[in-house]
Amino acid sequence: MSIHNDGKGHVIIGEAALSLALSEKEISVRSLISELKHMAEAGGNDNRLTEISEARDWLKSFHEPEQAVRHVPYLQTLAGLNDEKN
Repeated sequence: MSIHNDGKGHVIIGEAALSLALSEKEISVRSLISELKHMAEAGGNDNRLTEISEARDWLKSFHEPEQAVRHVPYLQTLAGLNDEKN
């Protein structure tokens, strides 16, 4: 899947995360999948829709959303898990 090979899926996921952040919504695997769905519904060229679909499929491949956070460091950052707790 291209998300692992060329990183384009990471850009699409980052775009979805930024959209959620700007809307002051929770950033989680589930909310990213939902935001990617909304992005696909908004349309775009075939390449963009393919990238969105691949990113959604990749995120859905985690049986437990918490697995994605453990295995993909930038999701930890997006989810705020790298913030120090004081």
